[in-house]
Amino acid sequence: MKILVVDDENDIRTILDYNLKLNGFNVKCAKDGEKALELNETFLPTLVILDIMMNGIDGIELCKKLRKINPSIYILMLSASSDDYTRIKSYEAGCDDFVGKPIKMKLLVNKIKAIQSRLIKSPEIVEHSLNNNSNPASNSIIEINDIRIDLDYYMVHVGDKICELPKKQFELLVMLAKKPNKVFTREKIYDQIWGDSIVGERTLDVHITRLRNKLGVNYIKSIKGVGYKIVDTNN
Repeated sequence: MKILVVDDENDIRTILDYNLKLNGFNVKCAKDGEKALELNETFLPTLVILDIMMNGIDGIELCKKLRKINPSIYILMLSASSDDYTRIKSYEAGCDDFVGKPIKMKLLVNKIKAIQSRLIKSPEIVEHSLNNNSNPASNSIIEINDIRIDLDYYMVHVGDKICELPKKQFELLVMLAKKPNKVFTREKIYDQIWGDSIVGERTLDVHITRLRNKLGVNYIKSIKGVGYKIVDTNN
């Protein structure tokens, strides 16, 4: 796994670089957003560990830029703050998870290994970051109602409109659309989409609401007290 560490504190970069390499990861470090964007093009990281508070381009803005360039990249945000506002802004920017400061290295390494394991089990989600040039498979397109999901190009079309989705919302839509009319429990969705990440009680509901708004259609139905499903209106 290629890991890009972005932090304007030299001590933090040094500690992370040493410990992550010690655990067998391929690591590059950047002290600011400009260098991070440059390394992202040449190094092609699978995972980015990104500090929120930085001079120049801050972590929130950099997260948005990285997510737009590569929707499949995995982003961990570093923050000494655990308030809801910071977390909400980070999730809105497209981050996948949080790492608190001061950093607990053993916990961080275990978290990265868990992410690595999940990515290996979900090759269709990380296909772009791995530069897989194989011929597209027939199951790389999911179509339901007037929604067309292209797994190869990480794109969603609703009618003739292209809909850009953050990583979690894309994964959530794919999960539901692969089995239309099936009810997924909240527990199942949290387990598959967020894994061992610590999220708030309303995280799923917020993502569903934003996904509905982005799509502009309301095929995703809530089953009170159970979970969610996407309705195939053709069946």
